[in-house]
Amino acid sequence: MYLRKILEAETFLILTHVRPDGDAISSSLAFWILLVSLGKKPENIEVFVPFVSKDLSFIDKENVLKQNCVIKKHDLVIILDCSDYSRIEGLELLKVVSPQDIILIDHHEISENLIEAETSVTDATASSCTCILYREFYMYVCEKDRKAFLNNVAIGIMSDTISLTLNVTAECKEILSLCQKKGIDIRVIGEQLKNIDITTQRLANISINRLVVEKEISCTYILQQDLKKEECTLETLNHKAIIQQILASVSCKTLILLIENDNHEFKGSMRTIAGIDLNEICAYMVEKKIFLQGGGHSNSAGFKVPILGTTLETVNQIFRILVSVLSDC
Repeated sequence: MYLRKILEAETFLILTHVRPDGDAISSSLAFWILLVSLGKKPENIEVFVPFVSKDLSFIDKENVLKQNCVIKKHDLVIILDCSDYSRIEGLELLKVVSPQDIILIDHHEISENLIEAETSVTDATASSCTCILYREFYMYVCEKDRKAFLNNVAIGIMSDTISLTLNVTAECKEILSLCQKKGIDIRVIGEQLKNIDITTQRLANISINRLVVEKEISCTYILQQDLKKEECTLETLNHKAIIQQILASVSCKTLILLIENDNHEFKGSMRTIAGIDLNEICAYMVEKKIFLQGGGHSNSAGFKVPILGTTLETVNQIFRILVSVLSDC
């Protein structure tokens, strides 16, 4: 059904989540390549990604990403790497679209704020959104566009697996093997993803110095006072790059990173190699009203928690609760 919708439509809008990571950006670019390969006019395709972090500036964006949209009505909206209504970048653009005109493609666990879409392709076992794009659409990309498409697929996989250290599946290994055969240098992509900017290095160093460990569970935090004025909304921070830098310096099975936003809340990120289902943990914490929201994958998840009392009291309280819950799993 989704292919028929794509072929019948003439104007397109591609959306992804706020603070887009490598998978979100490369998924958006890969889908743009698909549409052009199918004969759609580039001027009729708007990819709304108003911000790209410096860490991801190496991605060849081909002047495709837009900071605003000029087409008044899009025949079809494609939402990539996000199924949570509250996390969409360009939410105001989505409010005027009917569910039958939306195609949703995502690899995250389904959230309570699920976007209404008549057509969806979701698979929480996929390592990245680009894995799903490869699986569903590579066969429709014409030969001259395949290398560019595969390059973005590889970037998405390498980004979301943190350079093949997390959530690595047999499927993503097979896809990367094909990418290499087609001339994509996976090693170079890995090195590019490691190129962190000064902000990432500074905040990673602060986090490492604050790290506390208990029962192979590590926790650290970044406060508003640690951030520059332009960083306070967290819009410009690449939390995945910060986590990658921490994990490159510290050996731990489970990492919890808390970053204070400008709304008196902590945005939390968890990563684990301990065989714990972090998505289930988040669902439990939301049910118990400890987290305001949360979810993701079994070995990587995000959450939001209110700051009660002082920031340090909240950090300690959340760490104590999570150590207890994670240790029981």
